[in-house]
Amino acid sequence: MSDQKSFNRREFLGTAAAASTITVLPRRVLGGPGFVAPNDKINVALVGSGTQAMRQLMTDWLPREDLHVASISDPNKDSDDYRDWSPHGLRNRVREFIKNPRWGSEKGIRAGLIPGKEIVEAYYSNIRGISDYKGVKTYNDYREMLTEADDIDAVIDMTPEHLHGTVNIAAMKAGKHVIAHKSLANTMHEVRQTINVAKETGVTTHLMAWANDARFQRLKAFIHSGVIGHVKEVHNWTNRPIWPQGFMENPTEKMKVPRGLDWDLWLGPVPDRPYHIDYTHALFRGWYDFGSGCFGDMGNYSFWRVYRILDPGPILSVKANTGTGAVIVGNQCQWRRSNVGFPSSSTIHFKHANVDMFYYDGGMKPHIPSEYLDKNEELKSEGVLYVGEFGSILGDYYGNEFKLIPESRMKALEGTIPELKKDEEIMGGVDEYMSAMKEGRQSGGSFLNVEDLAEATCLAAISLRTGQRIDWDKKNFKITNIEEANKLLTREYRPGWEI
Repeated sequence: MSDQKSFNRREFLGTAAAASTITVLPRRVLGGPGFVAPNDKINVALVGSGTQAMRQLMTDWLPREDLHVASISDPNKDSDDYRDWSPHGLRNRVREFIKNPRWGSEKGIRAGLIPGKEIVEAYYSNIRGISDYKGVKTYNDYREMLTEADDIDAVIDMTPEHLHGTVNIAAMKAGKHVIAHKSLANTMHEVRQTINVAKETGVTTHLMAWANDARFQRLKAFIHSGVIGHVKEVHNWTNRPIWPQGFMENPTEKMKVPRGLDWDLWLGPVPDRPYHIDYTHALFRGWYDFGSGCFGDMGNYSFWRVYRILDPGPILSVKANTGTGAVIVGNQCQWRRSNVGFPSSSTIHFKHANVDMFYYDGGMKPHIPSEYLDKNEELKSEGVLYVGEFGSILGDYYGNEFKLIPESRMKALEGTIPELKKDEEIMGGVDEYMSAMKEGRQSGGSFLNVEDLAEATCLAAISLRTGQRIDWDKKNFKITNIEEANKLLTREYRPGWEI
């Protein structure tokens, strides 16, 4: 590789530290901060090679000719103890994708560093037939990867949520664009630091809960047309979680750390504790230390649409109610609120200046007057309801398919429902963040755009944890009604992992 090409790949995209060392500007800088020439491939490093990452390798990243997966890091080398939504669905998809009917495990669900490497290398060398392909670099520790990431343009973060702030901040400080899974971070402190670093570095960022399609734009246009007037309330409900949740205590069963798993690296900033499989893989979402619950998972998809349509501004307060839990102490039954895990069901009230939003999980649903529904109609297991001054809109979970209720209002407005302008550009998913990186701009799914929802997600967890309403002063970064709850704005960090 020539010196000029090597320097282009090493450029710290838009950071002050890099700018101070540049004496001859490479062509990428001439296009502005974070610019990547449109004809260049964007080299990415994948951090986290679990089941979700492997799915998206096959559907979103490897098939793209303008994106090249150059390296992967994961603290788990290789195992078949992952939890997923079907026993062999992922394995069978991988077999078909890389044309290898023997790939994977017959006993369990396989993922990790080596399986991710196998998928990337099999696709690039055998399916795409890249003759000069030299293989993907692998790292146990993403920090080591970042120190050797001269040829990396972007980091894709597919780690559990307790690592999002840590990984994303480190990648941005290294001058890399960052594409990350939701939620933004699972503590308020890390949300604030992530936003600050995103502003300081100017790199392109994108949270993968972003969605932008014709159906979303149609709902947005419909609400903005004033058909139901000012939206006073939004109700959004789901049958999730579909993973075990509602843990009352940390596991006490002793388990040996599996061979090939660096438990210390997996814990990251979280204080030391004995390994247990129920902390890992799909179950991390249900623990306060490692996840952000059902709302952080599914609510970040659906509520971000609500936030984009209504633009409600910062959260003012959050009040969560949970399904009750009980334990046996000696021979006595005792009610208990868990200090370690999210509940199996809850309702959460998010108060903003001009609209109240309600989220229901674990099968909970809002009450809707019977006259608003068709004869014998019942609410589906997931849905959304926008309540306005002059009527309401009832839709599926994301609002993709919707109708005015009562039905008589919908019929009266037939032919007047707003349609999209033909020249309106709609870009979502991978196209959105790839274009943003190439053009040196922020994507629609930028970390900067999700700040208010990210804060609401963390405050919801604090309300669930304390059982109290949480009043929030965004300007002063303070919970105003319960002083001791401010301790939950951050976490106790292990030495060397502080943010």
